[in-house]
Amino acid sequence: MTEQLTMTGIDPLADAIAWREKNPEAFEYFLAVARDDMAEGYQPSADFCGHMVRRSGLLTREKGSPVVFNDHLTSSLARLCKRDYGIPFRMREAWADKGGKP
Repeated sequence: MTEQLTMTGIDPLADAIAWREKNPEAFEYFLAVARDDMAEGYQPSADFCGHMVRRSGLLTREKGSPVVFNDHLTSSLARLCKRDYGIPFRMREAWADKGGKP
């Protein structure tokens, strides 16, 4: 099995960390939406937070540039926020949660 298939040596949070560093204002908004939901007694949803970031106008796309918030970021951001900020996002266990081993 290749390294790509087993995720050996791959940081499953690397995309989320890189996105957070490139888009600090949008990331803070992502966290704020989750924290607001928690304060209102709702279970935070990473999918909802991602959609709110898209609607916020904080991210722009220039003609020909790649999408700045891909759907694949949602689960990585949820894991990052759970690990680093204590946001209790619900998620299915993935290979990444087991250290990248199937």
